[in-house]
Amino acid sequence: MAKEKRRYSLRNRMIGYNLTLMISVVVLCGIIFIASVGLILGSYVQSDINFLLTATADSMESGISYCSDVVTKVRKSELLMDYLVELKDETLSEEEKSELKKEFEKQVSISSQSIPGTGISPLVEKVYLFDNEGHYLNSTYYAMTYAEIEKSNRAFVEIYEKHQRSMSGEKDYGYYPLDEQSICLLFPVLDDRMEQVGSILYQIEKSALEYTMQDIVKYEGAFWSLCDRDGADVYGQNTEIFTEGKEALLEKFGSQPFSTEVAGKSFNLHRRSIGMNLELFIGIPQNQFFTLIFDSIKVYAVAIALIAAAACITLIVLIYRMTKPITDVTDKLREVKTGKFDTKLPEYDSTEFHEISRVFNEMTAYIDNLIKQVYEKQLSIKDMEMKFLQTQMNPHFMFNVLNTIALQAQLDGNQEVYRMISSFSQLIQAKIYRDKSEKVKICQELEYVNYYLYLQNYRYGDRLQYEINIQDEKLTDYYIPKLCIQLIVENAVVHGIEPLIGKGLVRVNIYEDADALCIDTEDNGVGFEQSGEIILPLEQKTGDKSHNHVGLNNAHHIIRLMYGENYGIRVFSAPGEGSKICIRIPFDDGKTGETKG
Repeated sequence: MAKEKRRYSLRNRMIGYNLTLMISVVVLCGIIFIASVGLILGSYVQSDINFLLTATADSMESGISYCSDVVTKVRKSELLMDYLVELKDETLSEEEKSELKKEFEKQVSISSQSIPGTGISPLVEKVYLFDNEGHYLNSTYYAMTYAEIEKSNRAFVEIYEKHQRSMSGEKDYGYYPLDEQSICLLFPVLDDRMEQVGSILYQIEKSALEYTMQDIVKYEGAFWSLCDRDGADVYGQNTEIFTEGKEALLEKFGSQPFSTEVAGKSFNLHRRSIGMNLELFIGIPQNQFFTLIFDSIKVYAVAIALIAAAACITLIVLIYRMTKPITDVTDKLREVKTGKFDTKLPEYDSTEFHEISRVFNEMTAYIDNLIKQVYEKQLSIKDMEMKFLQTQMNPHFMFNVLNTIALQAQLDGNQEVYRMISSFSQLIQAKIYRDKSEKVKICQELEYVNYYLYLQNYRYGDRLQYEINIQDEKLTDYYIPKLCIQLIVENAVVHGIEPLIGKGLVRVNIYEDADALCIDTEDNGVGFEQSGEIILPLEQKTGDKSHNHVGLNNAHHIIRLMYGENYGIRVFSAPGEGSKICIRIPFDDGKTGETKG
């Protein structure tokens, strides 16, 4: 068997082609637009990043400048310089010590630090001034308890002594971890001859440094680091990359941010000397530029995507509406295929589909007209056939009745002949002069049966007995093809009882069975030659005119013509014992085309 060629949907192909074209155009325009905007925004983003690097370095330098200012102020204070050079704690009175401390606090002015924001510790929380012999003055940003003061003093003395022990002639400053939150910055105090006369120790708060750098670390992969001028780390964040490329970075310097590679990655880097022998390195990966550009244009990208989606939906809806007539035509053709030839297509606005609708409607109207003509012809043929079949029964019936009357007249000159002729005339009237409908009520049909059995009873005398049993008298108001019961009773008498030696019995039973009306005619005659159910139509035997079964076959054919293939006559026989003829018809109330149930 040849494989059926695969078909495609015109509607789906139209949608596919149009969506592909539209999406391609939208995507291309979107790429051009986004690329253009990206190029324009790129320079702005570059400027913003460089500005951020510079502004952050300025902020850090501003904070560290406080430390430089303190050194300068100490050197300008004669009282403090005298303390470092000549005065000793053990020779000073309490009043002199108090005056000296006030002078130190005045020059340090630790509470004057300007810290952006709220809730953040100052950059410098404590300042200690040591002379070369280890005596010191101090000032703190926050008030402390006696125990805290003692602990702080011990910590700073330890750092000072440690520095003194490790100090070489080339490095007179130092940076030491104080605790997890603080760093100690130690810087020398020089006199006019540039000789060291003391040291200033600052407690630098890590949180203040981090606060200053908070806008930098927001960028993924960014870092910042404070180093001394020899490259020793002081403090920083995300310094792994910086540490890996430190040697190369220490050789690079620019007054403005510049692009460079750090550990194989591109960065925008800013290096600044911020005083106190400190170098500040700030780096932001250049791939963050693309993130910033995307953040800037993602609104446009989302807008383009939404517009494209809306356009796609609109296109699909329009195509569905435009191709709906094709679906209508397909559906109507399926209806025609099922035999519904009166189906019509609606009117359409488009010229092409309007013409299709007009031609289709004319075609179905023409086909429907042809079907009706053929159907009416078939009905006429069936009607003629039924009338012909019924006319076939009449001569056969009249022949038998005339034989019966003739025989009776020969045998007996009794007045009963009158009654016989009278009954016969009633049958003739039923056949010829009654209304021309092929159907009569069962009660009328039973009258014909009684006339016939009355006549045959004279012929056979005691040899023939008959019964008519009705389940419900209401059943006799339904209709049946004329003379069907009489024909079958006649068949039972002539072909069943007549050849029988002995008394014969004919019984007619009328009853309701499920959705049908049943009329059974039973006799105890000789039966048919076959046993069991005998399928109609019965075969005609050549030369045997007395058993040609024309009437039985015709009655079965008439019932099926009137009511359909589900109804008709069934024949059951037991040779030598009798036969049973069963009529099965619907509940016909006499109205055209209507039956009960």
